[in-house]
Amino acid sequence: MSRRPEPRRMIIGGEEAVVVAPEEYERLATTRRQVGAQGARIRVLKHELQQSLDLLEALESLLADIPHGRPGPFFDGGGGGEAGHQAASCVRCGLLELIHRGPSAVTRAPRGGLTAL
Repeated sequence: MSRRPEPRRMIIGGEEAVVVAPEEYERLATTRRQVGAQGARIRVLKHELQQSLDLLEALESLLADIPHGRPGPFFDGGGGGEAGHQAASCVRCGLLELIHRGPSAVTRAPRGGLTAL
């Protein structure tokens, strides 16, 4: 296994500098760009996560206004249930349960919608 040569240190204009081979510099520059891009992506994801949390909080507040015990809508037969089968005995409780289960309880449907597991 080949060892990389140790970088040489020099003093230039009163400042310490490190001399590296051009290949090593390019590798370091590439790594720096990759880390910068990942940092930007993390900032975007953090912003999207905060928006999602805000949306869930607003949804939870709206659900508080729905009377407890109100029956859910009937399936039309296309949602995996039998035609005429009620979705939930209580819409409010069903939606709150889905929210509190967290992200692992929801997956992306093919068209980008959300589907409960």
